[in-house]
Amino acid sequence: MYYKVIAVLLALTMVMGLAGCGQSAVTNSSLPAESEVSSEAVSETETSSQEVSAESAEELEEDTSIDESELEQIPDEFMPLSDPGSGVAVPSSRMGKYIQATDTIYATGGSQIDYGNAAEGYVRVAQSGSTKRLKVQIVHPNKTYNYDLNTNGTFEVFPLQSGNGTYKIRIMQNVEGNKYTQLAAKEINVTLNDQLSPFLYPSQYVNYNADSQVVKKAAELCNGITGDVEKVAAIYSWIINNVTYDQQKAATVQTGYLPLPDNTLSTKTGICFDYAALMAAMLRSQGVPTRLICGTVSAQDLNHAWNEVYLEGKGWVTVKIYFEGNTWQRMDPTFGASGNANIEQYIGDGSNYTSLRVY
Repeated sequence: MYYKVIAVLLALTMVMGLAGCGQSAVTNSSLPAESEVSSEAVSETETSSQEVSAESAEELEEDTSIDESELEQIPDEFMPLSDPGSGVAVPSSRMGKYIQATDTIYATGGSQIDYGNAAEGYVRVAQSGSTKRLKVQIVHPNKTYNYDLNTNGTFEVFPLQSGNGTYKIRIMQNVEGNKYTQLAAKEINVTLNDQLSPFLYPSQYVNYNADSQVVKKAAELCNGITGDVEKVAAIYSWIINNVTYDQQKAATVQTGYLPLPDNTLSTKTGICFDYAALMAAMLRSQGVPTRLICGTVSAQDLNHAWNEVYLEGKGWVTVKIYFEGNTWQRMDPTFGASGNANIEQYIGDGSNYTSLRVY
């Protein structure tokens, strides 16, 4: 049986964690008055931090003045368009994790930072009263991630994917070009209940809820299946056989684009960002910890997105493999769906994949 073959052979595949992805560190023990912050340069080095309660948080003063010398440059993230740790929870308990609002909110002016579920690996952020472009900055001692934030006051969800430690959640408002000033900030000390939690919940990049069509489709595909390997095989197989690459979208997509898994499921087309978000949403809804990776692939450093899944007893495994005949082929959802006989020029032996950002 196809799934049994996969279950047997997957144990022989390379277990690829995020360490050693060739990323340079952004040290954030203190933020300079003027700095260029890029989430494309992040370290995958993990450090041990003092474990304290996520509810213990130090409030930071709001920066209401706008001094040119204190503005920070935050470049837009690149758009992935390329064409062709251990947990402690019982796996079954990871099913059906969805975002919950709490009353543990730091609020100042129009800024709101809900950190009540920080121990579960996420925060909710909202900003009202601004018509200028906004960003959320998630700062960890070894990593900084920058995200766009809507201006309509609606909460968006952002992962705390850097593990335990002290995080600074900042809301930044555009002044001009790529220069931003801080509107609000909250520093929180986080001890995750489960190191895999950030990769089991929805987020801005992996956007779904309990009523989403992708959740229903994943449940249909995994009906009667209990093993994570079999779930990965079922969902991966459906995606590469039913979703096609959207060349037109790749040529016209704008900076700031966010994937919507339900839209990808409905249209059955998308760019690699859509494929990776769809797979992450479907697998997470089935309790399989799944990362969405943004990085580059091939010697030409094409911007790309793909997935990694966590399998008990094996660790993080990169989803760019499939079994055909009697050999494993390296693959990811985008290249798997392309049907391109020349994909080896992009993926080679896997060394062409460079992870830059993890969601």
